[in-house]
Amino acid sequence: MSEKSNLLLSIRPVVKTEPAINPAEHFQNLTLRPILRFQNDTLIRIFRKYVVERKNTFNTLTEADKKIYITNALRQDVKLHSLLKGVIIGHFTEEEWQVYLTEETDINRRLSNLISQRLLSNLADI
Repeated sequence: MSEKSNLLLSIRPVVKTEPAINPAEHFQNLTLRPILRFQNDTLIRIFRKYVVERKNTFNTLTEADKKIYITNALRQDVKLHSLLKGVIIGHFTEEEWQVYLTEETDINRRLSNLISQRLLSNLADI
């Protein structure tokens, strides 16, 4: 394993999860969840900037409408969605990148769901 891979792995928080039943779930638990936790503040800052760029109407919405806004933004704005995914994918080791390439469709689906959950669970911070 390269020095860069060791460094990337060393800075990730430990996340306790249930045992995985398939390779994509295993990848989600060992790679995606720790990176998402590590990058939580960055994901929130990116979404805050997104809100400000769109006339800041987000802050006038009810909590239920904010959740709908987040969900719709992630589905409809490809640029935003790609940026948030890139913030996570950029923390993959070379070995994780190879796994990602073999399970890309399933991992992308899981990653999108996890990003959405993370933003929705941090609604008060946005």
